[in-house]
Amino acid sequence: MADQCVIVSAKRSPFGKYLGALSETEPLELAAHVARSALSAAGKQIDREIDQIFVGNCIPSAFETGSVVGRQIGLKLALDVFTTTIDTACCSPLTALRMALWGMRLGELDAALILGVESMSRVPHFSRKLRAGVRVGPVELTDPLYPISYPGHRPVAVDASDGAEKYEVSRRMLDSFAMGSHLKWEQARLAGRFDDEIEPIRVRKQRREFLFSQDEMPRPDGSVAEIGLLAPVFGSKSTTPGNAPGLNDGASAMVIMRADKAAALKLPHLGTIVEQASATDTAEGISWIPALAVQRLLEKTGTAVDDLDLIEINEAFAAMPLVSTKILADGNPQKWLELLSKTNVNGGAVAIGHPVGASGLRIAMTLVYELKRRGGGQGVAAICGGLTQGEAVLIRV
Repeated sequence: MADQCVIVSAKRSPFGKYLGALSETEPLELAAHVARSALSAAGKQIDREIDQIFVGNCIPSAFETGSVVGRQIGLKLALDVFTTTIDTACCSPLTALRMALWGMRLGELDAALILGVESMSRVPHFSRKLRAGVRVGPVELTDPLYPISYPGHRPVAVDASDGAEKYEVSRRMLDSFAMGSHLKWEQARLAGRFDDEIEPIRVRKQRREFLFSQDEMPRPDGSVAEIGLLAPVFGSKSTTPGNAPGLNDGASAMVIMRADKAAALKLPHLGTIVEQASATDTAEGISWIPALAVQRLLEKTGTAVDDLDLIEINEAFAAMPLVSTKILADGNPQKWLELLSKTNVNGGAVAIGHPVGASGLRIAMTLVYELKRRGGGQGVAAICGGLTQGEAVLIRV
């Protein structure tokens, strides 16, 4: 029990669309809001037990002062504990979770607050030439969000598309999976399956104040035929706005604790973090890196893929869950279908949205809440990150 770590609470904001409901909300306020919610859900005066804060964030320029983001959040919460801010692209919040897990297993930490936050609507354009002054002529501004790529590498959308082609995942399959994500989200929403994880937030948008309580991106009234009419982007063969998530805003928070500490405080918990694993591959391997991280995780724990009750693979593009589950099925068509039937059962990022620094915790909490709703079991949550890093976590309820 001393080595076991448990999830005491998990909360997230509704995810907003680009320039949508959360676009005028400071990411510092957004992160603090979900953190307070998670702390409150964990138990009375739980903030006194927090030893460290770990924050995943990919684009700190969205903050008014884009440095020591974690420390800014900690002080906003009046938690004067050490903070660590992590950028491993979309993997960031699961990397933050893994670092906290290390600290607990080393005996350095008893409890930690894990956060992921991103406000893509608030990422500024920038110029590298203005600081020295521009006396005459036009000024060039760069948009770090367009296209999403890295110097010397192709746009991520192209790598995802090529990965789908390599593993014989057709454009029609990508579009069908994407539409299914919206429909599954709608079914889950109507059934109240997101109620435990979403913490509504009061926001201001264009001088109007309102309570934002539901993910803003999903379009369950669409169709595969409509998605099929969209043209591929960034020179890719099959990646379109219809089978990719948007640019989104949102935050996620989780309180984790050593199991013996939680027991001593008589705190209930949502589930146990069994183990985590990371993986890397060539920069072009973005669509299959979740599978490699899951394979490493299953090997570490002696778990068979057939032993998994649920799977969450972040839909950075529809290619990721399709390609990764095909690899996990070892190419067996029937097994592939079986794995897909328990993957992202409440929809994924294509529908919900992908605020890049927050999604890793979102898929982990969606997994633990769904396992709990089903009466228990175990599952994995896995995510890809820019330049092909991957994170995976095994959770048991």
